[in-house]
Amino acid sequence: MQALIKPIVVIFCVLYGLLWFGVEFEDVKRLLNGGDLFVVEKGVQLGLKDDIFDKCKLENGPLWTEYLWEWLDPVGDPMRSCNHSYAPWSSLLPDGRVRLTEACPNEAECRARAILWKGDYGKDFREWHEIREEYVFELSGREYPRSKVTKPASNVPKPPSVHIIVLDSIGSSHGRRVFHQTHRYLKDKFGAIELKHMNKVGENSRPNGMAFLLNKLITNIKRDIYGVPSVKAEWNYTAFCRTYLDDKGFILEEFRKAGYKTLMAEDWALGVFNWPGCHGFQKKPTTHYMRPFQNRLKMNVKELRDSMGWQNCFEPHLFLNDYHEKFIRAYPESVLNEETAVQYFVLYFVDSPKAALTWASDLGHDSPQKPFHADGQFRQFFERNKAEFDDSFVFFIGDHGLRFGWAKREEGLYSRDPVGARDVNNPMTMVSVPRRFRKDAEMMANLKQNSGELLTMFDTYATFIDILETFRDGGEGRNMSKTMIKPELKGSSFLRPLPTDPRNCKTLLIPPQYCICEITKEQLNITNDHRAIGDAIAANVNERLAEANISYICAELEMDKLTQLKRIVGATDLYDVTVQLRPGGGVFQTFVRGSNGEYSVAISDVTRLNKYNHDGDCTNINEIRPLCYCKSNLLPSSPARASPPRVTLPATSTKATTPRPSTHRPSTGPSTGPGSTGADDLGTKAETKNGTEPIRA
Repeated sequence: MQALIKPIVVIFCVLYGLLWFGVEFEDVKRLLNGGDLFVVEKGVQLGLKDDIFDKCKLENGPLWTEYLWEWLDPVGDPMRSCNHSYAPWSSLLPDGRVRLTEACPNEAECRARAILWKGDYGKDFREWHEIREEYVFELSGREYPRSKVTKPASNVPKPPSVHIIVLDSIGSSHGRRVFHQTHRYLKDKFGAIELKHMNKVGENSRPNGMAFLLNKLITNIKRDIYGVPSVKAEWNYTAFCRTYLDDKGFILEEFRKAGYKTLMAEDWALGVFNWPGCHGFQKKPTTHYMRPFQNRLKMNVKELRDSMGWQNCFEPHLFLNDYHEKFIRAYPESVLNEETAVQYFVLYFVDSPKAALTWASDLGHDSPQKPFHADGQFRQFFERNKAEFDDSFVFFIGDHGLRFGWAKREEGLYSRDPVGARDVNNPMTMVSVPRRFRKDAEMMANLKQNSGELLTMFDTYATFIDILETFRDGGEGRNMSKTMIKPELKGSSFLRPLPTDPRNCKTLLIPPQYCICEITKEQLNITNDHRAIGDAIAANVNERLAEANISYICAELEMDKLTQLKRIVGATDLYDVTVQLRPGGGVFQTFVRGSNGEYSVAISDVTRLNKYNHDGDCTNINEIRPLCYCKSNLLPSSPARASPPRVTLPATSTKATTPRPSTHRPSTGPSTGPGSTGADDLGTKAETKNGTEPIRA
């Protein structure tokens, strides 16, 4: 009898405990019948039998689908109609001098001035000088007579340089489509390896940039769907936006402290650390910083923007490449011989490796179409600087895939295609190591092995730290067979063996809505019975607006229509849902759990799929803007709003009938031609004194 009583007491205690935690009697009955259990206590799931998230199946989808062939034009060139005969009136020499080109009319009276950095939002305008004066605007370093220039000893190991080239909104498969020539060149000449399963960790550029450049988590990760506690953000809005980022672990600052010459350049003044209205840096974060140029361009002086715009074949990413190229030539130990170094009037820095970061936002941010024409431009950029990149670590990467954007017209939503949908969360990542280290069989084997593993942006930061520390003395005595374990890092270097722990979205810092691990989904027919699912998503968005205390300026949203409904096979009452809300027509995707008319958002986050333009301009909370449709937009007298001034390209409206050349305009070198930006923190401007002629640069 006692043997019988004991298990009965245990069962009673278990059932009582479950009921005490708030589990409904029907859930307890389902558990006894072998069903899954979904328990929430203070917003955290205490138990969930769904084990489909314990594994990670990674797939390489097709490069092209019928949908993509229909909407994308690989030979379309938006620069076809620009003025290819235009030539700038001035150019900047490597020693900081401005000279007039042959294109400058004899009757023109020109002058120029330097614009130096004065805070991330300031500009230090220096005095004007006649260009025909012998005047040097800004010269870093010292000029040495030829007799004193000595060639570095070949047996002195030097730290390798690091070049990080970020292309905003370029996903893994799309990178292979649009940069076909560049990919091939990087693989053939530099032995580059593509890491095909990089997983973004946040919705847009800010959280991903914070991850791979500062090792910071700035968004909460709701992991209820995994049955494990959520992860709280390391930095809140005040910390990452309303506080200066100096001395917070920015990777280029770490390289600079180690003796590297550093460069940072973005093609948009409101870049990854500044949009929208964030403090950025109080102190100049890098040796060379391009913000004065972008701040000047942002002033929207019509003549300046016209002469340096797409009409004359200037493109934002070409400004970056030119600035990057000047940086390479400013510290030429790996690319120039002694005689050329003297010719360029630069100090022969023997012990100054370089670390550069360029971030091109304009090219791919709004359309999957525009980047195609730039393939030849980037290939030629790598070709011109082959000696430098061949002896450096090169990261050719995206921050995330195309979050929204039309291929040709509104129906051509890129993420509607399964390949495009995966690309949103799977940024392009190509890595090459210096030639002198490609014989390191251990490191190369690690990189190739890890190219097939699930990786995150935090792993990229850890790899930067590994390069900084392991190769500080030129890589002498390195042992790449050991996993790098540092408690302060949230990732692992992919130059080494990864930890043996399971790698899936449940164990890594990957929010469920961005997970690229494949799970089986069953497409369902949408009926009126599913309306409650859309209502639950609308209620969740409205709740988030209320929590942010902006319901008084944002319209209350309601479901317009469900556009897609998929059941997660192997999980209990779990659905992948896409819904359109009104007003505003926002299209959102999230996971919903429930049945019989009772539904709730399972991850407490929804992802905006279509462009929101100025819908949420009444708030400056970046994470909330995609959810908000400002009440002011509903007023009949609301004026049409124009996009903020940015250097943009014209849309391509028709397919090309003939193949395009590899690049629309071969570069004439780093110091002349469209895209030339000048030297360190130097903005140049030539103008006629009577003001009747357009400003030329």
